[in-house]
Amino acid sequence: MQKPTTNRGASHDPTIETERESELRQSDILPHYRRNFLAFLGELTLFSVGLVFASTTTVLPDFVSRLTGSAVFVGLIISLSEGAWRLPQLIFAYLLTNKHPKKPWLTRAGMVGRPSYLLYAIALGLGLSRLPTLGLALFFLLHCLFYINLALDSVVWWDVFGKAIPAPKRGRLLGLSTAVRGILSVGAGYLIARLLAENGPSFPFNYVVIFSLSGFFLLLSLTSWTFIVEPEEPVEEKRPPWKNYLSQLLGILRHDHAFRRLLIVRLLAGFDGLALGLYVLFGLKELGLPPTALGLFVGVQTVGNALAGAGFGMLSERVGIDWVIRLATATSLTAPLVAIAFRLHGFADGSGGSIIYSWIFLAIGVFRSAHAIGFSNYALELAPTGQRGTYIGLFNTICGLTVVWPAVGGWMLEVTSYTTLFVVTAGLLSVACVSSLWLPPIRRPHLLPRVGTPPR
Repeated sequence: MQKPTTNRGASHDPTIETERESELRQSDILPHYRRNFLAFLGELTLFSVGLVFASTTTVLPDFVSRLTGSAVFVGLIISLSEGAWRLPQLIFAYLLTNKHPKKPWLTRAGMVGRPSYLLYAIALGLGLSRLPTLGLALFFLLHCLFYINLALDSVVWWDVFGKAIPAPKRGRLLGLSTAVRGILSVGAGYLIARLLAENGPSFPFNYVVIFSLSGFFLLLSLTSWTFIVEPEEPVEEKRPPWKNYLSQLLGILRHDHAFRRLLIVRLLAGFDGLALGLYVLFGLKELGLPPTALGLFVGVQTVGNALAGAGFGMLSERVGIDWVIRLATATSLTAPLVAIAFRLHGFADGSGGSIIYSWIFLAIGVFRSAHAIGFSNYALELAPTGQRGTYIGLFNTICGLTVVWPAVGGWMLEVTSYTTLFVVTAGLLSVACVSSLWLPPIRRPHLLPRVGTPPR
């Protein structure tokens, strides 16, 4: 059966089509809505907690540094993670164009990728750390295996999510998951700190526990995924030739003005990465804030992410996803502005300098919570039936361009100054804020069809 295709051009009203598609789908979705809501909530929350124990910004860099002492290999972690996750998504989206159901493909990918850190924990426990070269090679092999499978995971997850959860309820689910996993992440962070403390288990047995916990939660999340009921949806009988698929991608970029505007806003908002890894360095080394402030920054960022997740979930449901993106981007702008204020005027720590400076990390947490609730959710809403995987794959692949900004920011700091870095970051984020004003609304709450209480 040929799937319906739609190009959203300037003369097309995305609000009307999205609402009409939502109304037509709800009769099929509601019989399993409660079950799917809880299953997605469990899967997403448990998966996110698993990633806390394998964080690419804290846990894994510390492990690789202890294993090898090489800053080069530490720097490879984020680059390989982002590349292995983002780049294959368009290929996987193409391969899945004529596949239904899609749910089993995530299950298979999860069975291959999600045990990766658990397998590495077993290898560490058997003495792999005594062979650093082999230990490093196996780490990057399993790490990339996880993220390559995560690329397939992401394409399928958003496709099934778009079919199984009604549009008006998606923001609520994503926001609730962000809030719950934020609370659980505080406990996970405390446990990690105890395991890595001087009076904790010795290396590498502390990481045997950490990687085992990561694998446990990742596999537990896969169990929750199995309870999801994927609704029926027509797909292509035959996968189109790759040349035709590339033409389709170009057609989306050429004719779907709302999607193109979303990409522009996200790429501009991604300039926050210029200073993202340097706020801590500036606060501790330039401003002289006490080392204990680092714990405050981590806690504030986690709490900001959790609270914003809950708030953005309600905002997307009541006002619209476009306003989630605007508010998150505006909040992100305040981070370099606060840093500039400290650079120009400074605050003595005795007068609450650490507390005031922690606003930067609150802003980072708020913006990160909008990645799924705002940007990805907006792309999902724009996607016509049958093309969700293509839209999400295209969006994530193009947004991979933002990966270079942290390295560019480090280079800028070496050749200029913190003041220049923060001013440039603030200027580019200001452009992002202005460009977000031109995002068209996806839906108007007062036009949405009323939905009764779903059957249990």
